[in-house]
Amino acid sequence: MRNLASKSDEAAKATKELIEGSIAAVAEGSQVVERVTESLEQTSIIAGNVTAKVDIVVEAVEHQNSAITQVTEGIDQISLVVQTNSATAQQSAAASEELSAEASCLKELVERFVLART
Repeated sequence: MRNLASKSDEAAKATKELIEGSIAAVAEGSQVVERVTESLEQTSIIAGNVTAKVDIVVEAVEHQNSAITQVTEGIDQISLVVQTNSATAQQSAAASEELSAEASCLKELVERFVLART
């Protein structure tokens, strides 16, 4: 009986050690889960901050795009005015040459007239 009692006592101690080891492993696992949870929460906060900053960059890029579009439209308008002015200058030069030629012809015609002096 003593032998049986001794084996029973040893088995109880072994079982107690296993239970205590399991409890320690569960406690350690719980701590790991808490650390992982905290890390995920921090990651989520950081991701939210990054998203907010990306939104700010997107807004700035959209504003710059709008400004560039306005500048491009202004340049297009200036180009149109320059082209119009150039065409007008060419037309004026052609008209000037034509008037000059007509003035020369008129001068020749007027020089042919002789006025009688009285």
